Amino acid sequence: MKVDEKKGLKVAIPTFGCQMNEYDTQVAAGLLAHQGYTLVEDESEADIVLMNTCSVREHAEDRVFSRLGMLGKAKRGNPDLIVGLMGCMVEEHREKLFKRFPQLDLMIGTRNIKELPALIEEVASSRQQVARIKQDGISIEYTDLIQRDSKFHAWLPIMTGCNKVCTFCIVPITRGAEVSMPAREVYREASRLVGEGVKWITLLGQNVNSYYGAYYGGVTDSATLRQPGSHSNASSEFPELLDMLCQIEGLERISFTTSHPSDATEELFQVIAKNPKISRRFHLPLQSGSDKILKRMKRLHRYEDYKQKINRLRELVSDISITTDIIVGFSGEAEEDYEATRRAIEEIRYDGAYIFKYSVRAGTPAAKLPDDVPQEMKEKRHQDLLALQKEISMGKNRSWLGRTVQVFVEGQSARNADDLLGRTLQEKKVVFKGPCDLIGTTQSVTLHDVKNETFLGRLS
Repeated sequence: MKVDEKKGLKVAIPTFGCQMNEYDTQVAAGLLAHQGYTLVEDESEADIVLMNTCSVREHAEDRVFSRLGMLGKAKRGNPDLIVGLMGCMVEEHREKLFKRFPQLDLMIGTRNIKELPALIEEVASSRQQVARIKQDGISIEYTDLIQRDSKFHAWLPIMTGCNKVCTFCIVPITRGAEVSMPAREVYREASRLVGEGVKWITLLGQNVNSYYGAYYGGVTDSATLRQPGSHSNASSEFPELLDMLCQIEGLERISFTTSHPSDATEELFQVIAKNPKISRRFHLPLQSGSDKILKRMKRLHRYEDYKQKINRLRELVSDISITTDIIVGFSGEAEEDYEATRRAIEEIRYDGAYIFKYSVRAGTPAAKLPDDVPQEMKEKRHQDLLALQKEISMGKNRSWLGRTVQVFVEGQSARNADDLLGRTLQEKKVVFKGPCDLIGTTQSVTLHDVKNETFLGRLS
């Protein structure tokens, strides 16, 4: 198809899963828009529906399977509809999905996104099922064609994959082994984004703080980075990279996700403490408060070690917001193990927590362990922890009322166009009234109320 022939074709890319998937969707959208396709939100209007999928949790996969069923019905009424999958489900299930879902036209792996326009053209011309799923390489594309949701905020993947062996996790299968982008390239891309008007960058990685730029010959000297064609064999670990990026003029805020406790070091905490540009939200998944369950999960830390790290970070950065992930009902979780997790939440008092019921993921080491916590018990424990964390979060949020804080203004509120939406340094949402020309700036806002985790404020 020529570009002119594509202008009438509409593409929808519903996205499931993590921020890395959101970034991949922005890359895909930019590539397709450059080729002449029109991006739409409503799938019912689309000529091409490309779902960007997640395999981390069973619920995410079930939603995609359900959507594929509905698209199969839609395709019977519109045989020209093209249905595709990208993301982690493709990496996990691969060509088996073609047999299960004959309505599926194309699949593209996380390392093949740049081939998407050609793949769509191949399907359109042949009407045959086509897949591009490469096993090697790095699933990160830096491109100026990316179609970001925000002019002022950008995702920036710096590493992908995982070398950890957490028994419940599918990421090493779907994203592969850890690979880090060269520090030189990260710095160059961050500088390019700032040159385009971006003021806030979020660094992404499955274990972002295990970043190690030496994998690709990264460098640590920012002055060297500014010299095109320069080379160095020096390594760049994550704290050094953060410190270096903070030197970019015009970059006002840096955040990152997700971290692993074994790579949360004193050096990292010191870098956060000395750099006011770095977000005051630190997401550090605990998963369980029981050392027995942590060992069964192969999480590489004990609860007391984890708690000491949190205490040290709070000592260095008094206004830090700590969030976490918790899995309830993992294999072998007895009542005392569950109570240990409950105590951990009470002791650490997180600002927020993502709490999930354990579900077996085929292909993970834990799939060989008995799923021996009854479903009704998982549900009971899940609801109890959700209620506990909600109470703690509400108390934490109320403690902010009356304070004047710095808020980065992201845009207009989706609920009321007269309101602006922004985030504090702790990445807490704030809604307040103000003119649209404040979007993309940092403003002083006094917090006077909080509703459903969102603060209401007034310009100061």
